[in-house]
Amino acid sequence: MLKNLFRRVCAVLTLVSLFAVPVSALDLRKVETQFDSVLYQIERYGLFAEDHEMSDEQRAAYNARITGGETLSKVVNEVLSKHDVHSFYMSPEEYAKSFSSLSGDYVGIGITVQQRDGQTVITDVNFGGPAREAGIEPQDVLLSVDGTPVEGKTLDEIGDLLRGSKGTAAKLRLSRAGREVEAEVMRREIYGDHVWSKNLSEGIEYIRVEAFATADDAAHFEAIWDKLDDKRTAAVVLDLRSNGGGLIDAALSMLNLMLEEPVEMVTCRWRKDQGGTQVIKSEGGGLPLNGIYVLVDGQTASAAEMVAGCLKDAGAAELIGEKTYGKSQGQFHLPLYSGDSLIITTLEMSIPKTGVWEAKGIEPNIRTENLVTLGEYMEGRPALSTIRPILFGETSKAVQELTERLRLIGLLPQATDTFTAPVLKALHTFQRAAGLEETLNADVQTLKLLNQTMENASGYYVDSALNQALALAQSAAAKPLRYTPNADGTWVPAA
Repeated sequence: MLKNLFRRVCAVLTLVSLFAVPVSALDLRKVETQFDSVLYQIERYGLFAEDHEMSDEQRAAYNARITGGETLSKVVNEVLSKHDVHSFYMSPEEYAKSFSSLSGDYVGIGITVQQRDGQTVITDVNFGGPAREAGIEPQDVLLSVDGTPVEGKTLDEIGDLLRGSKGTAAKLRLSRAGREVEAEVMRREIYGDHVWSKNLSEGIEYIRVEAFATADDAAHFEAIWDKLDDKRTAAVVLDLRSNGGGLIDAALSMLNLMLEEPVEMVTCRWRKDQGGTQVIKSEGGGLPLNGIYVLVDGQTASAAEMVAGCLKDAGAAELIGEKTYGKSQGQFHLPLYSGDSLIITTLEMSIPKTGVWEAKGIEPNIRTENLVTLGEYMEGRPALSTIRPILFGETSKAVQELTERLRLIGLLPQATDTFTAPVLKALHTFQRAAGLEETLNADVQTLKLLNQTMENASGYYVDSALNQALALAQSAAAKPLRYTPNADGTWVPAA
């Protein structure tokens, strides 16, 4: 299901508990109306209400407005807007729509899309969702849903086409690297499989963290991280794009695993009656990798920004992608007796060098658009040499360049410098699609056409940030490991 803007804007640090029950500035004996009851909770928990309690005269004026016909929701949200931009008063329906992805209990097919150049491009496929099981991949271009073209439609309109009841099928027509494919996806509940990994190439592990939704996410991450030394992993690509945050404890647990040194991770500023300022440090002892490369974008927010920013500030990772969202405040989700919910800011975070990043975001070390056309990605890069054919069995830089292009158009999982049977199979797929005769080598005609495809690649999209991270990770993986794995599953620093 499409993630709507409201959910992304409202993605927060959902706090399990507070340090202490604070003393409210509003005397309980004065609580006479429903507005007074909500105000009592605001002044009991709100970080920015601590030094800005409402006077009896102001409270009476708000109550008079509600008596005069204004809705409680409108008045309370006006009060909250004077504190910060992340606090809300919500109906049960609004809450379910905005925060269902944090609990993983919404019905859909499990994709996220972005519109670019008039096309609707799938940018993320939920790991445990039906879309992934149906073979849908990031960078696929969505053409139609159940026979209805998506061209010219807004994201909300496309979302309406994709939504449906549990157990119903969505028939999708897609363009994948210039080739049309079809997929039938059964809508179902999307559960919280927020952490998963895969091997990108020898010594390089890709870890995707979609959200810090539950304590299980931290456990899944730890299980992945603990096996890195068994795989002789040299570099990790950590993908935090479109991660709107979640549980701060889960995020801190993951962050602690990644840090080699006992450094300051984050400073949390709570209300004075909730503990005041708390500095949280790492234990150190993390696996000494040759490199960690963190992918971020404009929807990387809250706890995800904390993880990315701390790794950057500690010099433990390079950030690649777009400037992050800019949310360093955390909220407490308080269900009210009426059935409505109060989302109230209770803490503000800062990290060692960046400080508080609220409304500013965190700048990556390498700034690039995440989704670009193939032509944009290849701009300025030399074309394949067409002086001679590239021979089967050959090992050379020319083979590396050939296979890199076949990888970019989705025909090879990874580039190689040796012309093997899988490379030949991918080359034959390209030749058939182009109407060329299949050959035993990469002949000059095929090389010329591949160059033209790179230059005029309409409908081909590339994950630029991931590709740049992969290139850096490959350089890091080419260096000697900084640790030695033991047979018993432990490791020791390299001599």
